[in-house]
Formats: sequence, C-alpha cells, structure tokens
Amino acid sequence: MIRSSRLAAVIAGCLLLLSVVAAPVSAKPPSWSHHDAHVCGQPGAGQASCTAIARTFYKDGHAYHAGTPAALDVATAAALSTYFTGVTIRTAYGITGQGDPSKVIAIVDAYDDVGAFTNLTTFRTGSNLPAMPSCSLTTLTSLTSASAGPCFTKVNQTGGSTPPAADSGWANEIDLDLQAASAVCPMCSILLLEANDSSIVNLGTAVTTASNTAHVLAISNSYGVSGDYPASLAPAWDSAATKGIAVMASTGDGGYGASFPASATNVIGVGGTTLAVSGSGARTTETAWSGAGSGCSRYNAAPTWQTVPGNPCAGKKAIADLSADADPNSGLAIYTTYGGTTGWWVFGGTSLSSPLIASLYAMQGGYGSSLLAGKYAWAASTPYFDVTSGSNGSCSIAVLCHAGVGWDGPTGRGSIATAVAPPVLTSITISPSSASVGTGGTKQFSATGLDQNGQPMNAQPSFTWAVGGGGTISQTGLFTAGSSAGGPFTITATSGAVTGTAAVTVTAPPVLTTIAVSPLSASVTTGGTKQFSATGLDQNGQPMNPQPSFTWSVTGVGSIDSTGLFAAGSVPGSSTVTATSGSVHGIGSVTVTSPPPDFTLSIDPPSQSVKRGGIATYTVTITPLNGFTGSVTLSLTGQPSRAAVSFGPIVSNTSTLTIDTAANTARRSYALTIRGVSGSLSHTTSASLTVN
Repeated sequence: MIRSSRLAAVIAGCLLLLSVVAAPVSAKPPSWSHHDAHVCGQPGAGQASCTAIARTFYKDGHAYHAGTPAALDVATAAALSTYFTGVTIRTAYGITGQGDPSKVIAIVDAYDDVGAFTNLTTFRTGSNLPAMPSCSLTTLTSLTSASAGPCFTKVNQTGGSTPPAADSGWANEIDLDLQAASAVCPMCSILLLEANDSSIVNLGTAVTTASNTAHVLAISNSYGVSGDYPASLAPAWDSAATKGIAVMASTGDGGYGASFPASATNVIGVGGTTLAVSGSGARTTETAWSGAGSGCSRYNAAPTWQTVPGNPCAGKKAIADLSADADPNSGLAIYTTYGGTTGWWVFGGTSLSSPLIASLYAMQGGYGSSLLAGKYAWAASTPYFDVTSGSNGSCSIAVLCHAGVGWDGPTGRGSIATAVAPPVLTSITISPSSASVGTGGTKQFSATGLDQNGQPMNAQPSFTWAVGGGGTISQTGLFTAGSSAGGPFTITATSGAVTGTAAVTVTAPPVLTTIAVSPLSASVTTGGTKQFSATGLDQNGQPMNPQPSFTWSVTGVGSIDSTGLFAAGSVPGSSTVTATSGSVHGIGSVTVTSPPPDFTLSIDPPSQSVKRGGIATYTVTITPLNGFTGSVTLSLTGQPSRAAVSFGPIVSNTSTLTIDTAANTARRSYALTIRGVSGSLSHTTSASLTVN
C-alpha cells in the first residue's frame, strides 16, 4: 500500500498545536524533494550494468536518511512520492500464494554483497515474513515442500564459498533482487550467485551454475548490455531456459532500446510499469514506465511462440515479454546501505520487475522441455493485466515504444494478473506405462498425480485401481496375472474424475525350446582341453531365467565332464559335444588335431665353476617333439667378456658348448642363456657359470 496516512496525522496534530499556542512568527515549512540515480556505473566493453535505481529524499537541500519505516513514510509523503512495502506489493497484485522451501529462486549478480543476508533478514522481519536462515548449498538442494521453512544460500559463480570482491553499487542491486523476490514468494528458498565481475562471460558462468543446481525453478538477471549482444557468443541464458527454467532479464532503464540478455531468444525480457492503487491497496491502474527498455534484437531470432501482430521486429526477438512495477515513484522500500548510510530506501528500475516476475514463476513451477517458461508466458490461456497507456520514448514503429491493447514493447503481454492458482489434479501418469507379465506372475504399478502445470502434486491423492482383464490388481497397484495369455489389457488409476492408463500383456510362461552350445565348433590339439557352455532359450528365443541344468556328453575322441570341459585324448579325430536338458538337446563339434612339430632345449650341468683362464663345457640337448626333423642353430648370451665361445657339431641331437675364459675375466657368477632357432621356432634354456 502507498504510505501517506501517517504523515497526514502528524501534520494535523501540528496544525492543532499551532491553533492553541500562537507563535509570534510563522515557521517556514521545510522544502522536500527527491532525486533518482542509477546505483551502478557505466560498464566497459563486454560488461553489463545493473538496472537498479535509488530514490534519495532531500529536506531543505540535505539528503534525508530514513532509519525506520516510519521515517520513510514522512519523507515520501512530504516529497509527494509513493512506494510499496514487502506486504503492500502483494496486496496490489492480489498475490496470495506462499510457495514452499523446495522451490528455489536463483538471483545472479556481479561482485559480493557483504550484507546480503543481514539486510534480507531485516527486510523479512519488517515485512512479518517467516525466518529464512542461511544454509549450505547441500541443505538448500535437499529441502522439500514439507520442510519447516525456506533458507538462503550465497555462492560464487561456480558454486564455491569464496566470494568475489565487493562493490557498493552491485550490493544495492543484490539487496533489491533478494528482497523483492522474498516479498512475492515468502516461502521460496533463495540462491544468490555472485559473479567475479560484471563481464558477460562471468555472469554467464553463474547462470550456468544456477541452471545446474537442483530445485532452481527461476533465474532473475537484473542487468543488461545496452545495445544488444549475440546470444551465440553468450549462450548460457538461452541454454538455461531450454532446461525448463524460467530465465528472466531486465529490459533496462534507459527508455526505448534493446538490452541483452533480455534480447536472447528463450529469455523472458521483463519491462517496467508505474503501479497505482486504491485506498484498499488494490491496483487501480498500471501504465508503461518511461524508463523501461524495449525494441527489437539486432542478432537474436524470435522464439516460435512469440507472435507479435505485424511482425515489427522482422523475425527477431521482440522486447519485452512481460512487465511489472519498476518506476521509482512506485518503487519498493528495501533495507540497504546506499550513499554510505544504512537504512530504508526506495528502489525501482527493471531490477525490481525482474525478480517480481521470477518469484511468481518459481512459486508456480511446472516448466520443462515440453513447456518452456517463455512458451507458457505467451500461451493464449495465460492471463495478464493488459497495460494500455504510457510510453518509453520515440520510435518509428509505435507499438515498440507506446503501450496499447495487446502486446507492446515497454510492457510486453502485460503485467501480473492474479494470484497464482492453487494446484489442481489434472492428469495421472502410471509407471510403467506398459509391461509384460507371465501367467501367474506379478507386476507393481505406481501412479503420480500431476497439477495443471504438469508438476507432481505435493500431497498425492489416493487412487482407485482397476484392470480390464488378464488378471487382478490390488488397491496398491499390484497386478497378478491369470493362467491364460492375452492382452494388452488396460490398467487404470482413478482419482475423482481424473484417470490415468497403462497397458499390460499376459504372456505364456517360458518353455525351454532350444539349447545353444558355445562355441559351436572348436579345434583342440591332442592332450588339450576346451571349455564349452550352454544357454537355454525359450519359445521367444530369449535366454531362460533361471537357466536349466545340463547333462554333457561326447561321441568320438576325447571326454567331457559335467561342467562342459572337453579333454582331448592322444588320438586325432572328430567329436560331437551334446548338452541335454529334458528332451531338448544342443550340439557342438570339436576336431582333435596333432600338435605341430617342435623341440625343446636342455643343458647339463645347470651350473659349474672354473678358475680364471679355465675352460667350462656344457652339453646342450635338443629334444624333438611331434616328429620334428628340422635343423637347429644354437647361440649364447650372458657369457664373460673376452671369453671364447663355441658350439660343437650337433650329433644325436646334442652339442658341446665350450667357454674358454680369459686370465683377467672378472670373478663373479654369469647367467647364461642358450637359444635354439629353427625357422619360426625359438626356444631357450639357461645355466650359470661362476669364475673364481
């Protein structure tokens, strides 16, 4: 409610006092005025500026600082200014919803606000709102709708606890965002993300972090790059919106002209209005605020759902989408430190309208890949208060800067219409949506009631279960199949007039029809082994569960044990392996072959000792295998340096290795490796030699 009654009572009392006690000279009444100023300075290239505007009151030319709400009443009434409190802004818009702790509003801003939590606490106390303690990110994302109350979490742009450098202007912005969001959705939790600075890159990182945080339903961005920006170079805002999060952005406070990220395709650009109320505090009029930004994006395409008559932006994004109170002359009283003084101040700008709309979207929820928040904002069935008068400047296409019936640039489709509707059961989903159950088997189904926004009801209704045949279903959703195959049959879960359906097919029980043996064929050398396995398949060609037991047998050469391990004998030949279960058989084949010709090496003695200058001799034996008749070439490595080495002729598969050591051969043990090579065959044997 606009505050003026207190001052009227004070003035009346003063007039009564003057009529009783006449003063010799009439005191000159104080002169009151006010001045509006942007709290953030001009940004550099690639930097965003916050869109908060502070209203300072002056008494006889000196800044007046309101330490209490009552003092702010005096100043605003005397300076012919109006404002709203955390309570009266809800009354003006008819907002009755409270939200719940599991619904999280993310506020993205730059730099650190050291007093963010304490100032928010003072504001909530002054607005008679429930306590909102500070909590960790883990606690915030674990809250449910049944939690005792909301909580507040502050993180940096990547979700860490180390804050960036502080900035007084952006701190004012943060206080406005937090307190405005808190007023509209008092039971919603709040996540504040502070970017390292006001660059688009770092603000975008914070937006991405917010969009990846559980329970975040809306992200408010009370800042912008004047003159537009290509979303292709900064996709964080569009990407967050496509996840089903309501991403809001201020359209700016400089009047007609585009601003990014409000101009991004999937972002909801929030314009500004001037809000007036009756004596009861209800809205009487709302007009376009002269400072609100609007226009056409230079770079970014309009979303498919944005249908503006006449297509004034030629297929580019039209700004704004929605609007709410932003005029400092109907601004919000917040608790902050401005101009070095802590107290109650009136703030406006589209920095106010963005969190107002974001908190309403968070309170409602219900957006996702099938119903993006921007698409919902433009749905024909979504109600708004149509702002039809006011202007934010001059432009060649009137609808872009002048309010009128339907969509217009300064206010979009309109302002807040009514209180958020309570959740109403609209549909029921059954999980699984379809299933197959064998005769006599069971399957558990579950039902979930969804509200008009496609969100699960916080308190799920009770359901009545029924099935159209094939078996029975309990009132807990447990289906029991009958003895006959058939279907599909329809399962229904009903609550009141709302019904959800699923399908169930009753199938015949699995019957062992085929046994698959693996491998289907194999080759094993005489004396070798091969492991076979068997899999029982049902009439549908699917593996049985559980698998039957199998009896293994073999015909031909070799043997097989009960686990399917085939052992080849000493005779080559072919065999058939059979796995049997009941009357069903599966077969495989195995060929037993002779091993290829080969040889082995051995040496004698395995070790010996000689004195320096002595001669050591070894006998190397070549043992042919599997009919080996090839020639073998012998070589030695590891012998002492300067020792003479020779292999004698191979006679009867033996050769004499002679090592003639030198007089100065080092005294130690030598590891000898003897290698025999025949074509592609190569084998080694080893011995040792100790020189004393």
